Amino acid sequence: MDEKEYVILKTAILNELEGETFYRLAADNVKNPDMREAFLYLAKEEENHQQILNNMMEQMTAGKDISLEFSKLEAVSPGIFKLPAAAGNVDNLEISAVSTGILMEKASVDYYRQAALTSVNVNAKNLYQNLVQWEMDHLDELEKMYDFLRDNWFEQQGFSSS
Repeated sequence: MDEKEYVILKTAILNELEGETFYRLAADNVKNPDMREAFLYLAKEEENHQQILNNMMEQMTAGKDISLEFSKLEAVSPGIFKLPAAAGNVDNLEISAVSTGILMEKASVDYYRQAALTSVNVNAKNLYQNLVQWEMDHLDELEKMYDFLRDNWFEQQGFSSS
């Protein structure tokens, strides 16, 4: 196995594990059930990414050609975050967790873009390019949620835009 590819893969697996752990912790600690559901959904997505990356690692370590099942990586369902249901009293943990999730997803997008550029394996490159899109979907959803929570938080604080 190419050492550079090995480093890319093991780092990608760790990144996905960190994301899954963070989203599960967030789900366990937020009060809003819709927020909990959204974080659990994201944790499951990160877990699926780990499984695919681990399968790729096993194939490469065994010297086999990489065959990937992209069907296990589903795009984010539109509206997984139920914005109207999340309205009202915004918990500080919720907005902080969403903000942190945004940073993590941006880092993942950057990492997979770079991995796709440097990978020498065509199938691995294809996987990384797909992961960029899936992580971008997560990022877009989190940014919408953050904007919504931020605006509600501003309103709670009595901050006025005028």
